[in-house]
Amino acid sequence: MNAQPPTRLPESKITSRGQTTLPKAVREALDLKAGDLVRYFIYDDGEVRIAKVRPLSRLFGILKYDGPPATLDDIERGIIEGACRSALGDDWSPEVLEEEDRAAAGGAGRK
Repeated sequence: MNAQPPTRLPESKITSRGQTTLPKAVREALDLKAGDLVRYFIYDDGEVRIAKVRPLSRLFGILKYDGPPATLDDIERGIIEGACRSALGDDWSPEVLEEEDRAAAGGAGRK
């Protein structure tokens, strides 16, 4: 993470019930409003970081695609192709997958 050293070190007290109020500087830095959720990241070295939980719905429309909707078969093929490229590198090609499909369907497979 490319975090810079903090410029402000706000503090808050923990109550007997384990509660605290996030200081105003923290709420402003994370753009937190009443009702927002926060997530805590706990590291082995004892460091804890806090982040605002952002709903997936905010990503709607971020990727532009003008083609037809993808089918489940298209999605599955994309996952398999990505895994093959990851495992085998750039030498892998979709033709390998097509040969496997033909072999699985009882057609001509690899030689």
